[in-house]
Amino acid sequence: MTRARDARAPRAWTAAHKRAREHDEDDDWRRRRRHVLAFTSAGKPAWTRYGSTHGVSGLCATLQALGAVSASAMGGELEGAEVAGRRLARRASGAMTYATSSDRGESAATLEKHLEWVERGVKMLVTNAGLETALAKNAKFDVGRALATATRADEVLGQLARNLSWETCYVFDTYTAVRVRAEVRETVARAMVEAMKTVTKPFACVAFGDDGRVGAYAKPRGHRPTTIAASDLIVLMNFLRVVSRCEGDEDSFTRVCLPEFNPDGFMRAYTARLRARDGDAAGDEGQPVKSTRASSGSIGICIITASADAMEECRAARDALEKRLNDDGALAQMVAAAGESMSIAKLPSEALGGFQDASEPLLHFVYNRPARHQHVSSAFSPSLNGADVKAITRAYASTYTSMKETEGVVDASGPGPKFIGAAQRVRYERRARFSVLACVGGDFEIYLTLKPSTTTTTAVALCNRLCVWLRVHEPELFVEE
Repeated sequence: MTRARDARAPRAWTAAHKRAREHDEDDDWRRRRRHVLAFTSAGKPAWTRYGSTHGVSGLCATLQALGAVSASAMGGELEGAEVAGRRLARRASGAMTYATSSDRGESAATLEKHLEWVERGVKMLVTNAGLETALAKNAKFDVGRALATATRADEVLGQLARNLSWETCYVFDTYTAVRVRAEVRETVARAMVEAMKTVTKPFACVAFGDDGRVGAYAKPRGHRPTTIAASDLIVLMNFLRVVSRCEGDEDSFTRVCLPEFNPDGFMRAYTARLRARDGDAAGDEGQPVKSTRASSGSIGICIITASADAMEECRAARDALEKRLNDDGALAQMVAAAGESMSIAKLPSEALGGFQDASEPLLHFVYNRPARHQHVSSAFSPSLNGADVKAITRAYASTYTSMKETEGVVDASGPGPKFIGAAQRVRYERRARFSVLACVGGDFEIYLTLKPSTTTTTAVALCNRLCVWLRVHEPELFVEE
């Protein structure tokens, strides 16, 4: 049975979405609401979200020339501009330049962060050393051709550019995890450590859901660093989801760079599926739970190694890992958990302070724990559509930036939020279609999206109670790094 696509989740990016025949003088191309470009310091295009690199060569040369004039006349690089309701952001990094334009109303800071993510995505595919060395030898080196030899480069970068408008991990710079009992996650992690012992030069093993949430990950004992940087996990999850979707049931062994760990070197990523044996899995309360995902009965697995010859070893490790986790029942439980999202309507009453209609005003929430490098993002309310989700994601980005700059309550029309504990910063914004309440504490951040009719008193009470419930349940919400 084919599962209907959730309109509140980003679609898979395919070659058809690129509109390869369009160029920068086409009306259709110019009507696109968001463009993303990557080009060299010589103005040679390397990648474009829409159209072909040949079709945007004139625009890339113009943007690079504007940057050079700005640097010469004003002593600094051109970073952005706004014309006719469209905002341009530009980021120069070594021998490469990244640019984006949007008419969706994002701040300059948000667009600049988007370009940082695109840069990480490019480096993941070709490495920083590959770019800098090749361009140092020849300023006209064709980076686009180098990207074309990388695994699924167009799909990976296109999906990344699309996800920037939809997914909260690119806003908060932290990744999301599958909600599962801590003992299940620990069992999976221990089995991963054992499985990697048979692999040459292992770096890490990651289990992940189809939506990019991390189920568990492990590093070999004694390996440094002991964790994977959040930014590396986020771009890795995007890469793995694309590869897993394109390869289907087939396993793969591809080059990948983790820019935060080592921007100048490649490792190899073995990607496959772990399949649970037939039968129901035990849920959080010990009751049978059936997965509702399209890929029912399996979860993604990735073994990262520094050895280019370790595919068969990784395959054997995957087989041993699958058998062990099936024998102790942990795989079925992880698969079932990965198929479930945190629906607000299904949260227990104590999570929402006993409000009988609490799930009505609350549309979405994010609970961010920077020290853990992770956050919880609830499922969006069924009353929302795709445009609403993108608007809320933009609102989170704007609010997140504001929370780093200002303090205090913006909307003081009602009783101010009162929080117990360390000093916190609070911001409450009323918008046309929803309101956002944000609170930044000493070691956490929480963001609530509510219907615009929600009173300040109700919003604050929901926030307080939800914070307490989430804090208590952190062991099942986060990966223990």
